[in-house]
Amino acid sequence: MKYRHLAWFAVGLTLCVVVLGAFVRLSDAGLGCPDWPGCYGHLAWPNEVHEIEKANESFTERAVEVHKAWKEMVHRYLAGILSLTVLALFIWSFRKRHLESYTLPLITCFVILFQAALGMWTVTLKLHPSIVMSHLLGGLTTLSLLVWLACSRTPSITPYRYAGHVKRWMVVVGLVLLLMQIALGGWTSANYAALACVGFPQCNGVWWPEMDFVQAMDLFKQYGPNYEFGVKDGPARMAIQMMHRMGFVVVTLYFSWLIYKLTRNRELMPLGISLLALLLIQIVLGIINVTYSLPLVVASMHNGVAALLLVNMVVLLYKTRPSQ
Repeated sequence: MKYRHLAWFAVGLTLCVVVLGAFVRLSDAGLGCPDWPGCYGHLAWPNEVHEIEKANESFTERAVEVHKAWKEMVHRYLAGILSLTVLALFIWSFRKRHLESYTLPLITCFVILFQAALGMWTVTLKLHPSIVMSHLLGGLTTLSLLVWLACSRTPSITPYRYAGHVKRWMVVVGLVLLLMQIALGGWTSANYAALACVGFPQCNGVWWPEMDFVQAMDLFKQYGPNYEFGVKDGPARMAIQMMHRMGFVVVTLYFSWLIYKLTRNRELMPLGISLLALLLIQIVLGIINVTYSLPLVVASMHNGVAALLLVNMVVLLYKTRPSQ
């Protein structure tokens, strides 16, 4: 296996971890295991009758729900495999440091370690929204770093020569807008605000519902010992949902213009077409989510397509870097 193959494998594995993490969160299994890194004191999860009874005696505050526990632990196992893969990338680079830099794999290792800490805090702080959103963003940061690493080791991905209409600042602005929209989506999910507005394009039958933006954007206020199913009131959740929708409008308009620019250049046209396809899919999935009460598969796919949009933009950013 070549280094770039392992790097792209890590990218695919990270995508799986991100989507599975969304599936765990959306199926209300984020506290399926109330301890960390094990599950009710087990390396796997309690499954036998006597194991469940003992776990319930030891963790009286949260009874065992096997259908939630196994989802959480599978996610942790997959994240562990990803950690080992990233470590292998670093060791491989370090051993050949006379030929190539090992800085990026090393940074990715540190991000993975911090991501593990966020995973622990997600459980120990009982799904605090700021930690849950940070955990999502940490996963996407890992994904972005690995995509850049894989691109740098793939000879066929060469710098764009700036012969056409696309400038690097256009890509940077698009990437920033996308990250802001993903963060808003993570904040929406972490606060259980995805169903605060029913219907599209209106929210609960009106264009501008009663909203509390101050409470909506309070990132650190302590409400209680457990944040499962959300603690913000209705106007705050509607404000969060409406901000995500407004972000969707901004991102769609900007990406439409960027896609137009990309498709005018033969070299960047494939990335423009893939960006268009992903954007259209994401719009359809978002509308289905709010009109059909957040179907689990569709909501998980919504997270996955957001991650693919990020991959597309990072590759585009790499392509528009100055040639050396």
